[in-house]
Amino acid sequence: MEKRDAVVVGARCAGSTLALSLAKKGWDVVMVDRDEFPSDTLSTLMIFPNTIARLDQLGILTTLHAAHNVPRLGFRIVGYGHESKGRFTPVDGHDGLIAPRRTALDKVLVDCALAAGVEGRFGTKVVDVIGSGTEGDPATGVVLEDGEEIHANWVFGADGRASKVAGKLGIEQTGQQSGEVSYLLAFWRGIPNDGYSTSAIREDAILSSWAAEDGQHLLTAWGDPDYTHGSKDVLLDRYLETLRSFPEILDPEVLENATMVSELFVAPESLMRGYFRKTNGPGWALVGDACHFKHPGTAQGIGDAIEQAIHVADGVTGGDPELAGYEAWRDARAAEHYDWSFAWGKFPNSPAAFKGWASEPDAGQDMRDSFSRQVKPSEVLSKERLARWFAPENQTVDA
Repeated sequence: MEKRDAVVVGARCAGSTLALSLAKKGWDVVMVDRDEFPSDTLSTLMIFPNTIARLDQLGILTTLHAAHNVPRLGFRIVGYGHESKGRFTPVDGHDGLIAPRRTALDKVLVDCALAAGVEGRFGTKVVDVIGSGTEGDPATGVVLEDGEEIHANWVFGADGRASKVAGKLGIEQTGQQSGEVSYLLAFWRGIPNDGYSTSAIREDAILSSWAAEDGQHLLTAWGDPDYTHGSKDVLLDRYLETLRSFPEILDPEVLENATMVSELFVAPESLMRGYFRKTNGPGWALVGDACHFKHPGTAQGIGDAIEQAIHVADGVTGGDPELAGYEAWRDARAAEHYDWSFAWGKFPNSPAAFKGWASEPDAGQDMRDSFSRQVKPSEVLSKERLARWFAPENQTVDA
């Protein structure tokens, strides 16, 4: 019976990065995904400088730019009329963000993994894990929907929130949190790229707007949990109505002449509830959304997936072959940012922080750099800033 070094279940950001990293270290890797590529998936898309630097180190960034026109963007937040915008403190020379659609990004990731020697099995589902993943019965492979068994020393679950690997091994969610928003998004052509990723935030609605790749543009409308309830026609009308309600951000004439080039993606509040799962056990480990999910308000999913994949690959091929330190590393890296993501997953009830970020350049820079993991959230909203910004004399709504 042939036994591979690893089988990776899921081939998007976490899975392809893990498979590529293992293959570069000489491992024999099979990667399985139920989808064919390119294919789309719901995502906030944003990739910040820290993660861009990782893609550069892996050789993925060059391939992405060779295949697509992906603009570098600054970061802009407009809350209660207060605007804070700029670039990020550079990470390895990268000071902007990119936001390629997942049809582009994931295909490049898959292609890079295959070019490194990974074997890909696409358009087929994993239906079971061989072994219970316990000390006496470690995970030793997977079963595909046609009955084929792939035997491996490691089974890696990179298969998202509804992870089949986690489900078959009985790995439960813990530490759940929820936000209070849901959203609708679609891709457009005919929206000019102004050089920024913009989120305009009111107490009742949010508009997110930024260039993706090859002239496509993402427009996302956020509302309360009921916002995504209704028929397709109702949701489309609601989405367009929200877009039109931000004329100061999205020129009504530009919107009228633009063309929606994708389906309307629907993200209910229930899809954005956060959790942790146990990271690993005998013969298995989880990466990406299978392992941990933050609210997409801080757009950390792609970055988390890639960092976890690199960490796991370095561990099993080097200094932590049993991944004994993986969960502690994951939890330490998630500290503060988990709660921070859910703070962004709620509607604001005060202009104070937005006014502070707009009026104090160092505070605005810290806010931006929190998204690229260069500044801790507790430093962005330090006790000194909170005391000053939320003092009674500063609580007039002057937007």
